[in-house]
Amino acid sequence: MKPTPLFILLASLTASAALAQGKTDYSLNGDQVRFHVPASWTAIMEKAEGNPQAVAFQVPDPSAQGSEDSANVTVKTRQLKDPSEFAATVQDEFERSKAQGGYETDSSNKDSSAHQYFVVRGKTRYLVRDSFQLTGTIAVEVRCQRPLLATTPATWNSEFDAACASVVASLKH
Repeated sequence: MKPTPLFILLASLTASAALAQGKTDYSLNGDQVRFHVPASWTAIMEKAEGNPQAVAFQVPDPSAQGSEDSANVTVKTRQLKDPSEFAATVQDEFERSKAQGGYETDSSNKDSSAHQYFVVRGKTRYLVRDSFQLTGTIAVEVRCQRPLLATTPATWNSEFDAACASVVASLKH
């Protein structure tokens, strides 16, 4: 039996989807910025050309299935002219975050290296954590955001937060 073009296309798409979901190592800015994510995260957007560059991931959240809510993580880079622009770049991102609907600083955040706050998307309140670092002349932002749903187990929230922290830590290697 000879494979049909449709069969070949479906097999190719299935293989591509399986590889995309299992991918854990990513890079931006011509391999100058590298990071690692859990295999269960799915890249839903990749922009590896121009300035800025970014990769966005959807994080499986059983409590959000069937809703418009989703947990996601974005790693975004911006090439700077020189490192002295880093502080202004971070301040610009702070100002953008404060302009979001329902913005409120998370007073329980004790980590001074991250900006943690709440916003409202649709009808759902989200916890957002922005971490910034400078790699040479590249500003790197890791934004982790998850919906605050009553049905989400505390263990899942802890696992998400730990996975986000590991992505930030992986940038330092």
